[in-house]
Amino acid sequence: MGAQAHNEEVRKPKVKHEGPKRHLVAFIGSLVLTALAFIAVAYEAIPSGFTVPFIVALAFVQAFFQLYVWMHMDQKGHEFARISIFAGLFVILLAIFVFIFWVWV
Repeated sequence: MGAQAHNEEVRKPKVKHEGPKRHLVAFIGSLVLTALAFIAVAYEAIPSGFTVPFIVALAFVQAFFQLYVWMHMDQKGHEFARISIFAGLFVILLAIFVFIFWVWV
């Protein structure tokens, strides 16, 4: 009896299954962000000088949203991936700043 109970405990998955609800919400959120960017450009819903920063901001929001949901960055055990992504983001932003400063100053 004790061996059977032990085998049942071993077979249980360690990670709880989430179901499709979270993925559907993430997919719909991504579609909404994409639609906002499209509407902003197609219908000239925002001033032309603000269009590019608005789309870039939406792109960053969508990228972080997708990393959080699709790449499971909210779960334990992904610390190295988080550190690597933020370090890469820092290097990219630093490079952009240096190139802008180099060209315009």
